[in-house]
Amino acid sequence: MKIIVPSKVFSDYQKMEVTGVAKENLPSMEGMSLRNCLKTAVNYYTLHQGDKFVEFLEAGITKCTTPYRCYRDDLAKAYVLLASYFTYMAYKALGKRRQVLWAKAFNYIRILDVSQRSEDIRFQVVKGFALMLSESRAQDADDQFVRVLRQKPNNILALIGRACLAYNRQDFVGSQGYLKTVLTKQPRGPGDIRIGVAHCFLRIGDLDSARRFFELALRHNGRCQNALLGMALLKMNQRDQHFYREGMNLLIAAYEMNKRHPRILSILATHYYFSSNHKRVFILAGNAHRNTDNPELKSYTCYQIARSLHATGQFDLARIYYLNSVRLAPEGYVPAQMGLAQMHLRDGDVDRAKRYLEIFLKFRPNESSAMRLLAKTYLRERSPGQIDRAIEMLVKVVTRKPGRQDIDSWLMLAYAYEQKGLYLQSINCYHEARRIHLGQGHLKIPIESLNNLAATQQKAKQPQAALATLDQAFSQFGNCRTGDMPIMLFNRGRILEDLHRSDLAEEQHQSIIAQYSKYYDSYMRLGIMAMQQNKLSIAIDHFKDVLSSDNNNLTAKTYLGICYTKLELHKPAFNSYNAILNNPENNQDSYSLMALGNACLRKCQSFMIKGDKSSARKQQEKALHLYKRSLDNNSRNKWALNGMGAALATCRNLPNAEYVFRQIVAAGSKCAAATLNSAHVALELGQFRLASQTYKMCLKDLMPENSVEVMACLAKSLYGEGKVREAKMLLLKTRHLAPQDQLLMFNLALVIEEDTKRILALPLPEWEDLQKAERELKVAYHYFYYLNLTQTEISVRCTSKGFSDCQSLMNQLLDKLESMRDLQLSKEERIRLQEQRYLDHQQQLEDQRLQREEENRILRENQMAKRQEVLERTRKIMNAPLQSELPKKDSSKGKKRGRKNQQDMEEKEDQLPGSKKRTAQKSRKRAATQELDNSAFKKAKSREFISTDDDSESEKDEVTTREIYNSSFKKSHSKLFSSTDNDSSSEEGEVKTKQLDNNAYTKARLRELFSTDDDSESEEGEVKTTESNSSLRKSTSRVSCTDDDSESERNVSSLSQSEMEVSSAVESEPESLDLRQSKIN
Repeated sequence: MKIIVPSKVFSDYQKMEVTGVAKENLPSMEGMSLRNCLKTAVNYYTLHQGDKFVEFLEAGITKCTTPYRCYRDDLAKAYVLLASYFTYMAYKALGKRRQVLWAKAFNYIRILDVSQRSEDIRFQVVKGFALMLSESRAQDADDQFVRVLRQKPNNILALIGRACLAYNRQDFVGSQGYLKTVLTKQPRGPGDIRIGVAHCFLRIGDLDSARRFFELALRHNGRCQNALLGMALLKMNQRDQHFYREGMNLLIAAYEMNKRHPRILSILATHYYFSSNHKRVFILAGNAHRNTDNPELKSYTCYQIARSLHATGQFDLARIYYLNSVRLAPEGYVPAQMGLAQMHLRDGDVDRAKRYLEIFLKFRPNESSAMRLLAKTYLRERSPGQIDRAIEMLVKVVTRKPGRQDIDSWLMLAYAYEQKGLYLQSINCYHEARRIHLGQGHLKIPIESLNNLAATQQKAKQPQAALATLDQAFSQFGNCRTGDMPIMLFNRGRILEDLHRSDLAEEQHQSIIAQYSKYYDSYMRLGIMAMQQNKLSIAIDHFKDVLSSDNNNLTAKTYLGICYTKLELHKPAFNSYNAILNNPENNQDSYSLMALGNACLRKCQSFMIKGDKSSARKQQEKALHLYKRSLDNNSRNKWALNGMGAALATCRNLPNAEYVFRQIVAAGSKCAAATLNSAHVALELGQFRLASQTYKMCLKDLMPENSVEVMACLAKSLYGEGKVREAKMLLLKTRHLAPQDQLLMFNLALVIEEDTKRILALPLPEWEDLQKAERELKVAYHYFYYLNLTQTEISVRCTSKGFSDCQSLMNQLLDKLESMRDLQLSKEERIRLQEQRYLDHQQQLEDQRLQREEENRILRENQMAKRQEVLERTRKIMNAPLQSELPKKDSSKGKKRGRKNQQDMEEKEDQLPGSKKRTAQKSRKRAATQELDNSAFKKAKSREFISTDDDSESEKDEVTTREIYNSSFKKSHSKLFSSTDNDSSSEEGEVKTKQLDNNAYTKARLRELFSTDDDSESEEGEVKTTESNSSLRKSTSRVSCTDDDSESERNVSSLSQSEMEVSSAVESEPESLDLRQSKIN
């Protein structure tokens, strides 16, 4: 923001007028007071003569020392004017001149501080703006302005100062608030205030408000350069050609006002850079660089010059200016880092380029071009971690809007996926790039893209799709002979090879040779195809055709040596490998060294088989030397280490060989040959368990699951470990895979023989195992017989021995089978007898169970019949009429006598005094109660059931018992209730007595009917009966002893209620009564 404050300090002095002052000469100061000197100096300032203003004012301070009343105030004003003038000039100056002017201003400020004029508002404002020139004193400047605003809240200069400080510390909202306060206080203030508000809106992102304030500034001052610049930038950033042209017109108009404005010059330089007018860029950017002191702008102008030099091919100068831009740039300003990274990539310094790009992306993480360039550097390294980071960056690029339609980004991502081995994702990226290309209006896809897509499809095991893609490319471009055509034809031949169409692939390569006679890759493929078909002589001819045109072709010489080695032509093979190593360019070729070392190792193995140990030792030393040379070239060459271990193992140096192989396996590199060799060595050392584990790991992770060689070795280790049956099953599986292998047949027969021996050694083998062993032993016998008759690598002595052993084992097995058969028969007979006994026992138990069930059924039927009979009799008894309803019989004489005696006793008792009368009543009550008990429960003590033979006798007994019980109970209770004088209560007692008589009679009859034959139960019933009689006596005594009718009513009702509950239970559940167990209490 442009600071206009210092000139405002002179507003208090601009009304002073001095006449007769000329521009050329200073007036004389003789007799002039300091106040007049101030007026004259201000007049010089209004005439834009700053040097004379300073000179006159300084001379006045020195010479006009005559004191007067306001002399000290005028002297302070003079110092304030000088300080404000030098501060204003410091803002306009650049570089060292700014520092000089700032130092002069601060000298006067210090003088004022010493003179204790710090309370002057004008001095505080000037001091605040002077402190703003130093970034480290920004807080002190803010404190000065705060102090001013506390004294005068509407001080415009202090508000502007605080707004500038807030803008510099990126508090744009606060800065905007201060500036708006200025506008409210002075609506007609300078246009730069509105420009400051517009810049705040720009930083906030409110472009419409910024445009509105720029227009207000232009309306206030049509020649405001900063307003024109702001409007130009807004129009040019709309990315529209019409608005861009209008913005350029505004920018040119601002340039015409001031051709030294650095911001305008830098923007014009950017415009001419994209117009490829680099000469104008150098001029404009250079002028902007000289006319600014802003570090960011100086760095940007250096960057503009550097990229123009970069575009014109002046790379050395471009590097210098890029470095200057980086050196001048403040923290976070990193455009030059991108250019430096490009310079280092051009020089091949990938590490520095990567470092600069990472710095650039640290501050601008969403820059697509930088991410693409850094991803490209990561892909050059081809390390797994860097490829992952490259894929991550490219995914970010293509998922954002600018890079979503960028074909190069999609193609680079496809290449990154291909390097990672994610071929399906790579194919998807190629399809997306093709879609974008067709969507842009193109009718044809570039042939390079189709070729790359086909190659990726081939790697993704999609040969049919790859062939279709290449056929599409050929149909699209016809027979045009482009530079990529032989490559595409060659790729088509490779795809046909993958489809196992060797005839078509051969025709394809022959046609390539016919069209492009010097395309030697087709010769190579023809030779390799011949090698795969075991046509080694034809392959040698094709490789020689390659060497006839290019004698230094390393690949052809290598394959030629391999063909000679397979044909066991060791001398030509050695010549081929030596020819490779004799070439200075290839003398350290690792593959040739390894191939030559392998050839020496094979010769060593052949000498060991023949027994020539001295020649084998020489070949071993040569092989170890070659392996060591290869290992010196690359210390991580696992194949060289594996060769050294194989050479040591060939000459029976097994411990050292085991150590070498273990080192390779422990390194974590999955070398199948080294792992397999370590298993072989463990097998030779007798470490069968370790060998078995290693062989299993090879079959599971490193080699094909059906590898016959490894499976045979695993069977051997299992046989040595003692797992004969597991070894036998593995050999059977191997025999299915390689039925022609006679060694597998012999080993299988041996394992069967050993398994049979183990079965025969068991004390009690299973019958099924013996039968299975018999069948397998016959197979082994036939194997040995066949091998004995056939001329094989296996000696006749071994097959004859196996044949004879099988015969002896067969005889033993037959004897064992016979004995086991007898044992089996006896065992089966014993088991049959046991089963028969068990079945008989079970049948007997079943018969007993049925008999018990029948007896129980008959018993239940009898019991039910008796029960029904008893229940029927019970119903008859319950339904019989009471004593009052029965016809009265003639009473005996004894009974009349007793009744008369009783009446005589009652009459005598009436004549006795009161106490004797009561005593007689009590004795009579006790006698009646005892008689009641004896008569009521006389029949209940019987232990016999009721006889059902004579119904008439039973009825007579019932009538007799009921008459006796009623008569005795009635006599006792008639006297019991005779003591009361109330006739109504006596009648009520008689009714209750009748109810008690009936209930007691029913209860006694039920006890008599349901008494059991069991003595214990009878005794228990007698005890309960006694308890009920005692309770009845107690209740009767309570009734007789009390004169309260209500008490007797409660006792009688409780007795009647209990008896009613018993009868209701009998009537409601007649079906659940058990004659042997039911008892009524």
